[in-house]
Amino acid sequence: MITGPTELPDLRLRMREQVMTVECGCEVVRRLTANKSAVVPRLTGPPEIRRASAVTGALLMARREARRLGEAQLYWVDRDMTALTLAAADCPSREPVAARRMPAEAGLVVFAEPINDQDGEQVVAVSWSRWIPQHLDLDDGSGLITWRLNTPGGEVPLHPGFEGVWLTCWSPQLVPLAESVLPFGQPLVPLRSVFGKRWEHVVHTAWQLMTQSSSARLAELEGLPRSRPGRKRDQRAGVEDAGTVRLVRVHARQRDAAPGGPEAPRWSSRWPVRPYRRNTCLNSRLHAEGGCEHEERIVPAHVKGPVDKPLKVKTRVHVWDTAPPAEA
Repeated sequence: MITGPTELPDLRLRMREQVMTVECGCEVVRRLTANKSAVVPRLTGPPEIRRASAVTGALLMARREARRLGEAQLYWVDRDMTALTLAAADCPSREPVAARRMPAEAGLVVFAEPINDQDGEQVVAVSWSRWIPQHLDLDDGSGLITWRLNTPGGEVPLHPGFEGVWLTCWSPQLVPLAESVLPFGQPLVPLRSVFGKRWEHVVHTAWQLMTQSSSARLAELEGLPRSRPGRKRDQRAGVEDAGTVRLVRVHARQRDAAPGGPEAPRWSSRWPVRPYRRNTCLNSRLHAEGGCEHEERIVPAHVKGPVDKPLKVKTRVHVWDTAPPAEA
């Protein structure tokens, strides 16, 4: 279990070793064989070659993951920022996945508090990188292996021009649990789908919070440089990233802001407002002509109303009861 941000660079080295172990490879083969992987490999050729699809695919996926971790920028999301991210992620994003939302081309984000997925598993870290199918090709580029994407509608062949982001989630024991491929230009799969994972929505929300800028900034980043001996160990292991850990915290303006103010209406009470997403126009002058650009911005949970008024919280009780019998 990770206890602090300074551990991330050394833990990254252990994760790269872990992903190349036989135990980890067997788990990936099991997921591929059971068709529970985000992508499915297919080898062309005689039956004895095709039967090796899962083993070959698992090896290629492990090699790519080791490279992804070696290139990844490191992020530590503290407890307050994790709480804000989880609360905002409960309101699912409708925004298409876009490269500009990624805070880095490749990254590893670790949350101070685990994410409880709907399958009962806990996720504490997620690695990612921009991805195209050629990244999982054979060394000789012979084209003997093709990849398919698992979707709610079934397997979809990945054409050469496909581009998206690859995500791998990690347990508190730093064991890779599953992977996802998010195509650029498409929204996330709804959580009600068996293919929709809560940790995908949490990570996408964390990206939105980290890249939300200007007066709408909700996060601030502070860099913790890697020590010189640590950088030398990374270089010997083939790690390309400098090892700086980016500490992600709630922006000071949000921590210190007080609800209400001199311009506030004369309300008789205060009330809590849950986090929500607002569709914001970035080029309002071009809005009428339809040439503007929109993006989601997250408004954090807050208490609205004057500080000297009582706080009122509405309580709604849901009663589950037996349905009345049908009339004859």
